[in-house]
Amino acid sequence: MTRFPGVATRSTCSGHPFVLTDEQKAWLVKWFPTIENKRLVKASGLSEGVIHRLARKLGLKKSEKGLHQIMKRQSKVCKRTCEKNGYYDSLRGRQPSEATKEGTRKMWQDIREGKREHPFKVLKKLNPKKYKAFMANKSKERLESIRKEKLRMMYGLERKTRLKTVVLVPYKRSQIAHRFAALRRGYLLDEDCREGQPGRYVIYYDNETERSELFERNCIKDGFRFERDE
Repeated sequence: MTRFPGVATRSTCSGHPFVLTDEQKAWLVKWFPTIENKRLVKASGLSEGVIHRLARKLGLKKSEKGLHQIMKRQSKVCKRTCEKNGYYDSLRGRQPSEATKEGTRKMWQDIREGKREHPFKVLKKLNPKKYKAFMANKSKERLESIRKEKLRMMYGLERKTRLKTVVLVPYKRSQIAHRFAALRRGYLLDEDCREGQPGRYVIYYDNETERSELFERNCIKDGFRFERDE
């Protein structure tokens, strides 16, 4: 991209803050469709808002080819930044560099001390729609991590996260039927029947319970035991 020819002259009219020469208009017509606005601002010395107003006045828009080139250049810059910060190393299972770790620690320390605003808060202010989509995606990822962690716990595999998960092993259909029948006969059940709780497979009885030897024998075969309610 060539340099901006000369310096834009300020206009006396309120609706047109700058007046461009024919050479300057030709420069804008040539480079606006294919060059990022930040580079145009740096080359011309004009603000981004002024460049947009001048482009609208000239009927200029970003071309499809220009947008493709802009995205390609931005992706290269993003890739270089990620490589410098050790992002790809973390994805490949490698430890990031000490400089990256130190920069991350300093960033969070500044956030805790109030010297810097949290990135999520900044995103929420600048782009609420993007923030909402980001949080929804983050919630899905967390639920998926919890599901996988529960499966690891159920099958006795090594845990990979520090998430606090409670594995609920459901009752079999026959056990559900026996618990319901026990309640109808006057037996007593624990309110907390989660996995690992002492009363999950215990059915209690008292003097008013209509006990049945056959029913209790079937329940014992199904994994329950009977105890007197103290």
